[in-house]
Amino acid sequence: MPPRILRPHLASNGDALSRRHHLALAAVAGSGVALLAALVAELDADEHWPMDHRIRAALATHKAPLFRASLKTAGLAGSIGVYAPATLIAMWVVAHRRRTTRHAWPIAGSVVGAAAASLLLKQLVRRPRPRALPGPENEKPSFPSGHATRASAAALAIAYVLVRERMAARGVALPLALGIAAAAGVSRAYADAHWTTDVIGGWALGGAAAATSALVYERGRAND
Repeated sequence: MPPRILRPHLASNGDALSRRHHLALAAVAGSGVALLAALVAELDADEHWPMDHRIRAALATHKAPLFRASLKTAGLAGSIGVYAPATLIAMWVVAHRRRTTRHAWPIAGSVVGAAAASLLLKQLVRRPRPRALPGPENEKPSFPSGHATRASAAALAIAYVLVRERMAARGVALPLALGIAAAAGVSRAYADAHWTTDVIGGWALGGAAAATSALVYERGRAND
């Protein structure tokens, strides 16, 4: 088949794949927002769910020092001392490869947007944290989990951009990012710092932020 006949066919296939890719990202972002909205609406009616109390009781009986220490380490992914340097390093690597910062900024957008939205939701919902006995009570709002939010937004956005830039293998980067996000969230419930639904809300918000930043990244990539 002559090249002039092949090219339109390949171009149309590429456009279809691009549309499906964008729709998939939009679906992920929309699903995260919808789940978050559903949780907020339910929390407005009843801030204490039976599921939260059952899981909290189950975790309290699970005494495994090594597991607890591992989760505590994983939880650091949501602290500023870890996610901020990781974000900056990933941005520098992408900018250095591309010789421009345009493709690196969506990573920062994911993290900053998720963190800002998390703080806003905390003030709007004002859900009390689990009451720790014994120990001082944490007066900061509980929903959503900031650690789960920031770890998810950073890990997923970094993994996505590095995979699309062919700087990391999809089969390694994405499972690793999901594992970091999951472990950071579970660590907060295991430490009795958050309710389980706080963690789910953090995952939903972080995932939505990462998917939105991926859409921004794809828009910039299409303009190259």
